[in-house]
Amino acid sequence: MKEIVLAVLLIGLPVALAVADLDVVKLAEAYKTLDMARNDGKGSSESADSSTLGWAEGAVMADYASMWEATEDPYWLQKISEHFHRIMANASDPEGDGYVSWYTAAYSSALAWSERLHNVSDAQIEPDQQKNRDGKQAALCNGHTYLVDFHESAERFRLVDWTTREIIVDGVEYDGAEATITEIEPFTFNISGPTHQGDRFLIRTMAPEPLRYAVHQGRFLYAVACLIASVAENPQLQEQFGADARTFLDFINRNVFEYFERDWLDMGDTGGAYRFEPNLTDPYPNLIMPHNQYAELALVWLVLKDVEGAHPLMAERAEQMVRYFKSHVYLDEENDAYYWRYSNWIEFGEPGHFFGPDSYESIGYGNIDIKLPVEAVRRGVLFTDEDMQRFVNTWLRVMWNQDEDNPLMASGVRGSAQYTGSPLQNGWIQLSQWDPQVYELALKAFEARGEDSQAVYVPAILLSAKRAGVQLEGLVSEK
Repeated sequence: MKEIVLAVLLIGLPVALAVADLDVVKLAEAYKTLDMARNDGKGSSESADSSTLGWAEGAVMADYASMWEATEDPYWLQKISEHFHRIMANASDPEGDGYVSWYTAAYSSALAWSERLHNVSDAQIEPDQQKNRDGKQAALCNGHTYLVDFHESAERFRLVDWTTREIIVDGVEYDGAEATITEIEPFTFNISGPTHQGDRFLIRTMAPEPLRYAVHQGRFLYAVACLIASVAENPQLQEQFGADARTFLDFINRNVFEYFERDWLDMGDTGGAYRFEPNLTDPYPNLIMPHNQYAELALVWLVLKDVEGAHPLMAERAEQMVRYFKSHVYLDEENDAYYWRYSNWIEFGEPGHFFGPDSYESIGYGNIDIKLPVEAVRRGVLFTDEDMQRFVNTWLRVMWNQDEDNPLMASGVRGSAQYTGSPLQNGWIQLSQWDPQVYELALKAFEARGEDSQAVYVPAILLSAKRAGVQLEGLVSEK
């Protein structure tokens, strides 16, 4: 097979691999059975929590989009429609700004401030950290105000929850030098210096707030965008899905695109991206989002940009985000491959990035990132087939362990001595459009799983086969 593929590539013709040993009907039925076992086919679409919608429901919706592209069965568009109707029904506007959305406190931070009041002494108080970004720890914060009160003497104090007036601890001895307060989770506060009877210190905390996240919305909206674009491109779908497509597009234009415009950052020739909202409890307020987070919305704008009725700025924003990502992709000349970081931003006029200067993108987040250049080149935006070959080289030359019988992938885009990743990933496998070996490795991993555990990977392997040019039998379009 490889010799045939190579010959086709050399003469510049589209690749059309032989019929795959994949029973499309059987695999689709297996995935339908799995899908129906997830909350009677509703997945997590009834949740109002942004995190659940993004990571759990978003994966389900992406599968539906893959199944639609691979099989051309309108059943999967119907699933997207049903799920998004439920998702829209759970959008809310607690801020009263006229935009409905979805929220979660799962990633919010807790904050603490402390100050000396008008005391006799010059003793000081400060928290060990003002912002706690650890989700589980931050959730312990109740947002109350506290009073450290040396009400009887300089040698003892009590800690009062000033919000409830409850005495938390009393008669705590103080040696006149320093003391640590650990009762206000998840923070620690330090008092230092001699005190005087009557001294008081005020502590304020702020509990994690429910926030909205662009990445979560992009995760489930990509499938909705695919439905809208498919209806626009296929008149035969108008009767069944035309009304839904118009409703969904209006909703996205207003409540997603227009809302996130307030967080847009134009970086000139470098492109542009979204920033995190300016909320104190956001872990990184106003920071440029990591590549995987703005990329999820970029995918949606790329799919919708040419649809009649899409927001007039959508195509421009899609191009700017693609440009921003491309501006931060570097060439590994030895392997003719690309590599990049988890995040890039500018602060105090200087470039910054998470995890240190020698840290590059992981296979997991890269699984999201890689979909951006894939979608971009398919939509004619900035990236080229030559670029995609270099991304293929990242996957096959840098990350693959070179074992065809037991293919495993490195943990990051710069390679690794440890190979633990699967070649069967719904983002990376889309590179099969530019090299069928990507599909062949994914198929090897798929077959190794056995029928009992294959169903969850059916959308990925069928999409990979379709993108690789494999002639799949049993498609709805053939009937």
